[in-house]
Amino acid sequence: MRGSKGPRWLAPVTVIIGGSFIALAVGIGHDWLKALIAEIITLVLGVSYYLLTRSNSDVGAIYGGRADERQHLVYLRASAIALRVMLGAAFVCAVITVALNDNYWQSDVIGSVGGVSFLLCLATYGHENARAHESDDAMHDETDRETSWTRGVFE
Repeated sequence: MRGSKGPRWLAPVTVIIGGSFIALAVGIGHDWLKALIAEIITLVLGVSYYLLTRSNSDVGAIYGGRADERQHLVYLRASAIALRVMLGAAFVCAVITVALNDNYWQSDVIGSVGGVSFLLCLATYGHENARAHESDDAMHDETDRETSWTRGVFE
């Protein structure tokens, strides 16, 4: 039972820690009143995520760590679409900043890191799946040989 409660806290804690770093950066770079506002928003989002993980919905199951195969597939599809949207937005931002003769390195970094990580994941997971598929084929070939041999002997 204890292991099932851990994932429920993962999304809220991640939001609170990440938001606290952002609030700290706002306080250092701007002013501490704005940092306090950012931290309050972070805490509200963290509590909201926790309440969401308790809900009986696809999103609640995914963030609560109790997703079934269908919900995991929904998560993977949503992640793929989000990647495409992020890369498209980075491309549009880079084109606009180049057209305005401004510095575009932020958009270039976001787009490049997203694209390279996508290609590396394709290569890694594709290679693992191919290896697993070859292993399955070898097992089926061995089983086919055994059954064909036994058919010839026992028939």
